[in-house]
Amino acid sequence: MFTDARLVPAGTVIETDLCIVGGGAAGITLAREFINSGIRVTLLESGGEQPDPAIQDLYAGSDIGRRYEIFQESRVRYFGGTTNRWGGAWCDLPSPLDFETRPGVAYSGWPFPLSELEPWYRRAQPVLRLGPYGYALTDWGIAQENIPEPFRGPHFNVRVLQQGPITRFGQYYGPELRQASNVTVYLNANALRFDANENGGPVRQVDVGVLPDGRFKVRARIFIVACGGIENARLLLLSENAAGIGLGNEHGLVGRCFMLHLEYASAAIALKNPYANLLFQTGENGAIYKRLGAKRRFVSYISLSDQTKRALDLPAMRLRFQYPRLPQIDALRRLVLPQERGGNRMRDLASVIGAGPGLTKYVVGRIKHGRNMPPSPLAAIPLRFTAEQLPNPDSRITVGEDRDAFGLRKVVVDWRLSAEDQRGIATGTRLLREELGRSGFGELHSTIPEGEGEWPSDLRGDQHHMGTTRMARDPKRGVVDENCRVHGVENLYMAGCSVFATGGTFNPTLTILTLALRLADHVKQRLQ
Repeated sequence: MFTDARLVPAGTVIETDLCIVGGGAAGITLAREFINSGIRVTLLESGGEQPDPAIQDLYAGSDIGRRYEIFQESRVRYFGGTTNRWGGAWCDLPSPLDFETRPGVAYSGWPFPLSELEPWYRRAQPVLRLGPYGYALTDWGIAQENIPEPFRGPHFNVRVLQQGPITRFGQYYGPELRQASNVTVYLNANALRFDANENGGPVRQVDVGVLPDGRFKVRARIFIVACGGIENARLLLLSENAAGIGLGNEHGLVGRCFMLHLEYASAAIALKNPYANLLFQTGENGAIYKRLGAKRRFVSYISLSDQTKRALDLPAMRLRFQYPRLPQIDALRRLVLPQERGGNRMRDLASVIGAGPGLTKYVVGRIKHGRNMPPSPLAAIPLRFTAEQLPNPDSRITVGEDRDAFGLRKVVVDWRLSAEDQRGIATGTRLLREELGRSGFGELHSTIPEGEGEWPSDLRGDQHHMGTTRMARDPKRGVVDENCRVHGVENLYMAGCSVFATGGTFNPTLTILTLALRLADHVKQRLQ
C-alpha cells in the first residue's frame, strides 16, 4: 500500500514491526522480502514518485576536503533512489582478497570471508534481472589461451562483470509493494532523527518530517536505515543523546572511512602488433554472449592480481579498453536518437552518406558481436582506470552548522586520499608499463605520475559512497557488526554500501542487494 505522508495528521504515531528508512535499491529489496510474511512493514521514502527540487535540496551541504564535485547530484531523492538514473546495472563480484585482513593494509578485512555471501549473491542475481549466476571467464566464452601474456599473470588477469537491463526499482517493483497488505510505503516522509534510550538499548521511535511543517512518529520493533552512504551517517550523527553523541558514535567512527572509487584515464597502449587479436577484451560498451539459451551482456576488464596486491600491500586497480569509435557512428546517433540531438544535421548526414560500405560493415559487426569491434589495424588503445581508495579515518562525513528546511544540520563532506592510495596508482601504472614491455604486447604512453605525492590530472571520485558505517566485530573498529546491527543499539540496522569495510574496485550494487537479502533473513528470524 502507498500513502502520501502529507495526508498523515500532525502528531500521529504509527505502530509497526519493521521500519525501513529509504526507498532506493536496498530499501525496496528489503521491503519485498517481507511481502505476505505477516510482519507489518513501514517504508519511509523522502520523495514522491517523481523528482521534486525542494526534496532534492535536502541533500545540500558543503564540500571541505579534496574537491568532490558530484556529491549532491550523485544522489537521487525520490522513490527508487539512484536506480532512477541507472543506464543498467554493472555487476561483478569482489575478489576474496577484498574481504581478507591484510597485516600491511590498515583497516582491511570484513568480519567474514567472501564465500559467506555466496547464497545471497545467487539470490540477488534475479532482483537485478541478470542472467544465470557465473563470473568465470569460461562462462562468457573467454579461453585462457586467447588472453595475451601480460594479462595472464602474475601481475594482471582478466575478469568479467555482467550487465543487467535498466531497472528502475520504483517503477518495476512498486506495483508489488502497492498490492502488499502488510507493507505500507509512505511517500514524502523524511526521517529526521531517532529517539533512543539514554543508556543504550533499543531505538523507541523515529521522528518524521513532511515539508513544509508536518510531523509524525513511527514506532517499531526493528529499524533499518537504507539512505545511502552519506545520509546513513548523517542520520546517526543527528540522532544525538543528551551528551551530544550520535547513535553508534561512542567511538567516533560514524562517518569516517568515507571511500569512493577513483576514476582516471591519461594513458594508452601503443600496440606492437596493430592486428593483435583483442577479442578477450570487450571494451567499455561490453559484448553479447549466448548463455543457457539466451543472449546476455557482459564486460571484460583487466585487474591487478590478488597475488600482486597481497605481496606488495597494494589497493585494487582495474582498467578497461576504450576502443575508438567511427565518428560517423556519432553522426548517425545524432540523426536518429532524440536524446543525442545536436551538431549540424546537414554535416552529419553528409558524413554518414560518405562513410558508405565502411559504416555498413561496422554496424553489421556491432550487431553480430554485440560490441564496438576495434578497427584493424589499430595503433593504440586508450585506457580507463578504476582504483581502490583504502579506508582512511580522516576521510569522513560530518554535520555542520548550516541548516536545511527542517532545521537539521546539513552534511559536510571531507573527502581525503592518502599516500597509500597514491602509491597504489603509481605502482600499478609502473607494473603495467613493465609487463607490456616484457611481453612485447605494446608500450604504455601515460601522463599518470609515478613519483611520490603526485596524482593523475583527471582523477575524480565516482558516485559510490562507501564505508561511513563500516562493518567490524570490534566496536572500536566499526559502526555495525557482522549482521549490520549498530553496535550498542539492539534494534537498529544499516543497509547499503555504507557498511562496506573496504571498497575494492567492484561495482557495489550486487553486493548491496546481497547484504540486504542476508539482513532480511536475519531480521525475519528476530521478528518471528
